[in-house]
Parts: sequence; structure tokens; C-alpha cells
Amino acid sequence: MTVTKPTPLDTLLRDIRACTICSSVLPHAPRPVLAASEQAGILIIGQAPDARVRASVAPWGDASGARLRTLLDVDDASSYEDSRFAIAPMGFCFPRRGPSGDLPSRPECAARWHPELLGRMRSVRLTLLIGQCAQRFGLGETFGPTD
Repeated sequence: MTVTKPTPLDTLLRDIRACTICSSVLPHAPRPVLAASEQAGILIIGQAPDARVRASVAPWGDASGARLRTLLDVDDASSYEDSRFAIAPMGFCFPRRGPSGDLPSRPECAARWHPELLGRMRSVRLTLLIGQCAQRFGLGETFGPTD
């Protein structure tokens, strides 16, 4: 019997999925949602999963994900091949509903996990930054209106 040793990324993903850093501010138990592999060539960084995604634990498993797959011209099955697409939202847990929609992503996730996670995904050749929070994160000082 061959035993496969977990890669450092596998161990990191396990740790992220077990994260409870924001448990004191969520009205529900944390349920981090993400997908990644060392082979992924496309990284999608969005805001945070919504309530439907939290329930299913399928990243982008909602109407916005269907629109994204249409724009990328990929089918559902292909979009969940983590060897092709990595999905690392700014907040890994559904933040909760606010008066006019979902609240913004919790800042703890990106601050705690993104540097190490993104550093381990060395095959990424294209990063899609979806939403202002992700764009601020990815673009840093260059974020803002274009002429």
C-alpha cells in the first residue's frame, strides 16, 4: 500500500477549512469555502461565499457563479477542477446578511491566510479580481478609477 504524504498546500488547505478566526462575529459556525491546487493556472479572488454557497460548500455555486462560468466559457464540471481553477475569496466564510444584501467579507481571512496560500500557488498565470474588496487587495496602490 502506497501512502501519499500531504503536500504543504494540502496541509494549509486543511488548516484554512478548520479556521474559526471569525467565529465570535458570525451568527453561524464558520464554514470556509475555497478550492486550490499547486497546478491551478487561473486564480479567482472574489468577495465571500453567499448563504447558498455556505450551505453547499461549492465555491461560486450560485447565480453569480453561473454568470462567471458563462463569461469564462467553461462548464460546471471544468470550473470545479481545482487543477485548473483556484478559488480563494477575500473572506472564506459567509459574512451574514445585512439590510441591503450580504455584508462585506470579513478582513481576518485575507490577512491571515492569503499571503501563505497565494505563495504556494506558483502555477497561477491569470488572476481574476472580482469585486472592489478583491481589486483593492490585488491592485494595492494602483486601485482606483482609470482614465
